[in-house]
Amino acid sequence: MSAQSAVVDMRSLAPMLEEEATMRELLVVFQEGFDEANITVTVNGKAVRREVGISTNPILGIASEVSVELPAKGAQVGVEVTNGGLKAITKVSGRPKSVLVSIEDGRLVMKEGTGREAVL
Repeated sequence: MSAQSAVVDMRSLAPMLEEEATMRELLVVFQEGFDEANITVTVNGKAVRREVGISTNPILGIASEVSVELPAKGAQVGVEVTNGGLKAITKVSGRPKSVLVSIEDGRLVMKEGTGREAVL
């Protein structure tokens, strides 16, 4: 009987192991318009990354980049500039490689990238 209960235990663990194995990485690239910005990145409403004092390099057009893990079934990725009162959320699904974030005309703009934007 103990062997049978071990099989049941393994089956109950399978969804957790499968979910862990299907997590994927998303590169969040902060581009134009950042000036000593304090940033919080969220995935499905949960804060997963914080960056403090980032500024756009005028030559590269990039301020910073961070990697976050996403669940396989899509997610909402949010970015908040906590010292600038700006916030944006975008839904990502499929296999996005990157999200590009910039401040344009006083608004935080997020769009899907190709994953080849990384410079730093």
